[in-house]
Amino acid sequence: MMQPIIAQAFIGQISVVGECFAFGAALDGQQLVYLDVAGPATSVEAVWAKLAQGKETAIVPLERDTEKIVLRSAEGKLKRFERKVEGIGIYHLLLIHHDLLEPVYAELSTTYLFLTSHKDQTTAKLGAHIQALVDIAVFPQWFNYLVQQGRVEGLLKPLTCYGGVKLWRVTLDRDAWSRLICRGLQQQQIQLPNT
Repeated sequence: MMQPIIAQAFIGQISVVGECFAFGAALDGQQLVYLDVAGPATSVEAVWAKLAQGKETAIVPLERDTEKIVLRSAEGKLKRFERKVEGIGIYHLLLIHHDLLEPVYAELSTTYLFLTSHKDQTTAKLGAHIQALVDIAVFPQWFNYLVQQGRVEGLLKPLTCYGGVKLWRVTLDRDAWSRLICRGLQQQQIQLPNT
């Protein structure tokens, strides 16, 4: 089975201490949800330190007439994944919002969803979130319906993304998703599976 691919494309440079290169970013309004950067260790660490403290930085795009991409994060909201690229002395850093990695299935919360090269995996991930959220049965046959109606109801919204990466905000509203499922059953847009 092929692994899902998350797109990367060079979008600009970040200068905090020295320069590093940005290959993808996603923003939910003003909130940073995803950042992919590479560069010397001190430069990458400086970007992480600034954002981890809730301070602002920016990506300067290649095209000079394009606006800077302002990056903001609330303190403690980002999880860091970093590794050294052997042989060239470059560090690769991914910053990912905690709500994407560790969703809270409460009455009302938020998580995020990567749209990968494998649509079925993305659809299944949304279905798994809804199964964990609501107090009624949710069957895999309903997952496509959940994606379609979630978009219509505004429970799924695309983020502002750069570098080819695509993420969506998922509003984990237990009541809204439950109503959506019940309405689908009443209108026979989805059916209970035969046992």
